[in-house]
Amino acid sequence: AWWAETTAKLTGASHTSTRMIKLRASNESLFTGRRNAAKAAWKAILRELGLQGKVSTYQMAKKWDNLKRRYKDLKYPPVGMESVVDGASSWPWFHLMNEAMEGRLTNSAPLLTPVTQDDEQAPDPTPRQRPRPTPPLPPSSSSDFEQDAFGGNVQANQQSADPCDGPLGGLGREWEMVERERAALEREREMVERERATVERERAVVQAERLWLDRERAAVERDRAMVEQERLALGRERDVLDQRALMMNSVGHSGHLSTLM
Repeated sequence: AWWAETTAKLTGASHTSTRMIKLRASNESLFTGRRNAAKAAWKAILRELGLQGKVSTYQMAKKWDNLKRRYKDLKYPPVGMESVVDGASSWPWFHLMNEAMEGRLTNSAPLLTPVTQDDEQAPDPTPRQRPRPTPPLPPSSSSDFEQDAFGGNVQANQQSADPCDGPLGGLGREWEMVERERAALEREREMVERERATVERERAVVQAERLWLDRERAAVERDRAMVEQERLALGRERDVLDQRALMMNSVGHSGHLSTLM
């Protein structure tokens, strides 16, 4: 019974994530950039998903930003990492987000009307002492939705959804810290890529110099072989001249003896 219930909740969470992506893509026109327009649009999506009072518009907007950021990291991997990063197989939401980002989900969900009234639960300005939790209960559908869509950010999002946690300013500061850390990691990755490119250029230079040295060595060997051939030729010519000199000396000595006699 527990397994069946857990499986049903996970299936429902996946369905909720799919609906959220389609609703966000279909209602792109509601996010005009005007003040409070995005908040009103997210309220409408939360109402359509039945998550009012469980997930805030701030959390929903951050989750959408995370989805887009993860999609872009997998869609456009760093130079040299194309064969390592496979978005289609490494992330279950890649295909759906690809459809959304390329505008093919425009009519995949109903068009909504922005919710302008403030119907979100305001956080309690005086945080109360939270009782020590009993053994953990099975997660609710909203928790499953958060975990299914965003992995490691579940705990922070669940805590922010609790009205006992105080204003959302603390969550905003945590997100800023995460963003700063992510930016630092991006800078380090870019530095590593630049260093790798430098090493590759130096390796190419060394390879070119090695080829040049090999050609020079071959030329020196050819010159040495030619010098050796010329030395042998000179040795043969010297032998011929020595033989001629001996013959001439022998002829001169014989003539001198004949004269004396």
